[in-house]
Amino acid sequence: MNQLEEVEIQLEMATKMRKLRDAYVKLSNNKQFKDVILEGYFKEEAARLVMAKSSNLGPDQMQVVDGMIIGVGSLANYFEMIMRRGAEMDVAVGEHEQTREEILAEEIQG
Repeated sequence: MNQLEEVEIQLEMATKMRKLRDAYVKLSNNKQFKDVILEGYFKEEAARLVMAKSSNLGPDQMQVVDGMIIGVGSLANYFEMIMRRGAEMDVAVGEHEQTREEILAEEIQG
């Protein structure tokens, strides 16, 4: 694989991550998503699970609740990662496009 092909692959991956971020932003602005996930799951369900931890659950039930709490955090972390990586890829795309142009210019001159 030559340098141009590597840059093209990196550019494609960066573009894909930006599209994923843009899709999440669009999704997170959707009323149903806000109601079901942002309010219902991240707030109401999370609060219910925390309250369940203070009740008289058996060890097996407590383990299930713990796993569900971890799930809430994992999904929130995934959404945060999408936003962070999308922002990083905004910078990377510009850098990859510049590198591609430099490689192409060298090939023309070379």
